[in-house]
Amino acid sequence: MSQISQTERDDVVLLNEDGTPMGAHDRLSVHGTDTPLHLAFSLYVFDEANNVLLTRRALSKKTWPGVWTNSCCGHPKPGEDRGVAVQRRIREELGLTIEIPDVVLPDFRYRALDASGIVENEICPVYAIRISRDAVIAPNPDEVMDHTWVPWQQLVISSTAMPETISPWAAEQIPQLARAFAAPRVNDPADTPLTATMAAVDCLLEQSLSDINERWTRFVLGENVDVDGTGQDLPGWLATLTRNGGKRFRTAMCHWGFVASGGVVGSDGHATVVRAGAALEALHLFALLHDDIMDESDTRRGEPSAHRQVEIHHRDSGKHGNSEVFGRNLAILVGDLAHAEADQLAGDLPESMREDWYELKIELIAGQRADLTEAASGRHDIAQSRHIAQLKSGSYTISRPLELGAKAAGASDRQRSELDRYGHHIGRAFALRDDYLGIWGDPEITGKPSGDDLRYGKATVMLVLADGLLDGPAAEAMARVDAGEPRDSDVATLQQALIDCGVQERVETMIHDEVTAALTVLSTSDLSADGVAGLTDMATRVAWRNS
Repeated sequence: MSQISQTERDDVVLLNEDGTPMGAHDRLSVHGTDTPLHLAFSLYVFDEANNVLLTRRALSKKTWPGVWTNSCCGHPKPGEDRGVAVQRRIREELGLTIEIPDVVLPDFRYRALDASGIVENEICPVYAIRISRDAVIAPNPDEVMDHTWVPWQQLVISSTAMPETISPWAAEQIPQLARAFAAPRVNDPADTPLTATMAAVDCLLEQSLSDINERWTRFVLGENVDVDGTGQDLPGWLATLTRNGGKRFRTAMCHWGFVASGGVVGSDGHATVVRAGAALEALHLFALLHDDIMDESDTRRGEPSAHRQVEIHHRDSGKHGNSEVFGRNLAILVGDLAHAEADQLAGDLPESMREDWYELKIELIAGQRADLTEAASGRHDIAQSRHIAQLKSGSYTISRPLELGAKAAGASDRQRSELDRYGHHIGRAFALRDDYLGIWGDPEITGKPSGDDLRYGKATVMLVLADGLLDGPAAEAMARVDAGEPRDSDVATLQQALIDCGVQERVETMIHDEVTAALTVLSTSDLSADGVAGLTDMATRVAWRNS
């Protein structure tokens, strides 16, 4: 069929139950609480690297406003060739000119209910096309409020793990497209349940960052503020910092606490785990940003730390005021924005988990305060040092995420007790490895200068173990560190002295003992076999990491 010349109407094609046309109806008024079956289409646009273009529906849309979905959706007009209709619609929505796309799912059909009560009821063939990533995308703001490219396999995993984060039609289409494109792969790490959780967390974080940016623009009157030299205001900078990644230990522990307690990926409880994981990652970014400011760290993950980035840009661009103060202040603000994001994500958690979330934050801040005050007092006490490490890193990295995951799965009292004991030991191992890397870590791997904890005299277990064992130049160097007057050479002196007096070896033994105790808990536990396998692997990854 050819495209009709009638342009004054915007009709959709009504269909019988067998899919044959039975008339037409105005598109804007056809959708209601009892929408008749009609013809539509969906399009998925891929680039050369197999990333897929996602779009976020404009807030002015009648149905599913602000929801992320596939590249383009629309309705053929009566008498209009379907491939031509897809070409027309993507030009209207995104300003793209494409060839006639391939139909991949010719018989796709769905029915969905929007929160407003409006029903979608469509036979909706699904098309796909590949374009150059260099193609210029010009979204129509009345149709599309945002767009992004996402790796296809990540989208497949996240849509399965957390389908409520995208439109209902896309959530049904994506698994079918994945089966149509290729046969299932065997033993592919990308198909593991943990990877599904990780991908879903990343997807939720992206949605949260997009929401922050949209809200931000309501308050800044269109100002174009470049905070870090890359043309980004705070939301864009926060997005860049978030995407820089990390090891996602907190998400992993939340996931394995869930699985070990009998939780199933793809269930309602898993959606809660994904939300908790995203909140934990946002909170961790807040903690890193503020920690770097308090420690006056120059680098993070091999790059200038956040406050240094802004400081350098402020100075190099000749702006007014003190560059160091400006950088510190802006980094505090972006950290606060990450904290706000974390609380927003955690706000929809069940009440019992929100109580854990609140205690987790108080615990983290209490640990940071103790870290600062103990360093200032010069107190070297093994119990206090271990307590600080547990509060600052072990608890909010290991124990609390395990607890959140367990609650999402409805864990028994026995399971929660076993996870708590495992988490206590692995949390200690994590904190000890943190202290170890703070002294002997390879800067090329850790992304931070070696020996910073020594330079600032932080109240780590390492320094407590060394108490009374140092003499000569090493004891003199330690005295200068305690007095806040270290020399540049003192760090190297103390690094070697702590090896020579056996502190390094003793810490490795302590880490080994904690891991052994944790694995002993798992060996007689009431936890699932898959969960035990995952937690065993995590124990090794946590205890013997190099960054």
